[in-house]
Amino acid sequence: MCFLAALGLFAPRLILILLWFVNAPFVLGPFSDLPLPDFVAPLIGLVMLPTTTLGYCWASASYGGMSSFSGLLIVGIGLLIDFGLIGGGRGIARR
Repeated sequence: MCFLAALGLFAPRLILILLWFVNAPFVLGPFSDLPLPDFVAPLIGLVMLPTTTLGYCWASASYGGMSSFSGLLIVGIGLLIDFGLIGGGRGIARR
C-alpha cells in the first residue's frame, strides 16, 4: 500500500522532469508570459502541484490554454488529483 502511495506522489514529478529534459518548450512555454524567470514557475509546480502543472502544460499545448472548457477541465482534474494525493493520508492517520 505504501508503494502505491509513493508511486502516486513521485510519478507526476518524474514525468514532468523527463518532459523538461526532452521537450523544454512544452514545459517552459506556458509560463513564459509570467514576470518570473522561465524556470521558476515550473519548478514551484514541480514541488507543490505536479499533476496540475502537467495538466496546464498539456492544456496550453493542445487546447489553447485556459480559454477553452477542455483546458479548464484538464487543469481542474489535475488539481483534484494533487489535492487528493496531498491530503489522502490525513484521514487514515487520524484513525
